[in-house]
Amino acid sequence: MKKTGLLTILAMIMAFALVGCGSGAKNGEKAANNAGNKEPAQVSQEDMDAAVKKIKDNGKLVLATSADYPPYEWHLIKDGKDEIVGFDIEIAKAIADEIGVELEIKDLDFDGIIPSITSGQADIGVAGLSATPEREEAVNFSVPYFTNEQVVLVRKEDADKYKKMEDFAGKVVGAQTGSLQEETVRENFPKDVELKSLAKLNNLAMEVKNKTADALVISSSAGAQYAKQFPELVVIDAGVPEEPGVCVANKKGDDAFTAYINQVVQKLIDEGKIEGWIAEYEKLADESTGDGGAEEATADNAAENNGK
Repeated sequence: MKKTGLLTILAMIMAFALVGCGSGAKNGEKAANNAGNKEPAQVSQEDMDAAVKKIKDNGKLVLATSADYPPYEWHLIKDGKDEIVGFDIEIAKAIADEIGVELEIKDLDFDGIIPSITSGQADIGVAGLSATPEREEAVNFSVPYFTNEQVVLVRKEDADKYKKMEDFAGKVVGAQTGSLQEETVRENFPKDVELKSLAKLNNLAMEVKNKTADALVISSSAGAQYAKQFPELVVIDAGVPEEPGVCVANKKGDDAFTAYINQVVQKLIDEGKIEGWIAEYEKLADESTGDGGAEEATADNAAENNGK
């Protein structure tokens, strides 16, 4: 989807393979069977201990995220309570628990996540962040814990018109501001495509629904959820390139903390916990869409952002 950057870090890991629009269990099986190679960061245990001590001394781990991306992270309204949930949130909680501190969540526009890390306002970014060379220049990235396809969300009535990216010539194609998908549209779609960038994916989905945009480029897992929330829309495979791996971001140059995060993420992968969380939150996103919970949260977020 969203999101991105690769730093030189840990050795061969189990990363997550392509996710279609199927069940969480199926996605988890694919995830467990794919491996990626990373060079180990050369840091000492003493350096890692010092990096973790800084977080402990602060008493909390500050997470920057963008909670409009089910099943990664989104606002779930249940029994009148608004909570940010998702498998990315569980990963961040696990890092905080390993350190022994509370997790503080900052819900930002997606393009504000990396600046919040570089400015020191957040310790980590977990938000379906894909690892791209451009982002690597600004922040450090962990080993990848997930890999996703990019797809296109269009109106059902128009689905037969689009078989490949070239079919969107002269159309209005949306992508989240600051996301990998913006670059995907610029670099891979026809040059006469009009790119419409907005901060929130739910607003972009509404643009497609309301015919003020023709399509939205999005990750397959999030696209499947938005298609369920908006029955007028459907996901199509137009041959959009696959995303780079999804990683945890932290401050540029803080290789000791990156190495610590790698240890935690690797442990979560090896124990099958991330695979389990993906299945759990895909199911929850499906259920909450069905009973109106996720849809209600999406509508509330859209109204809030339209008012700013």
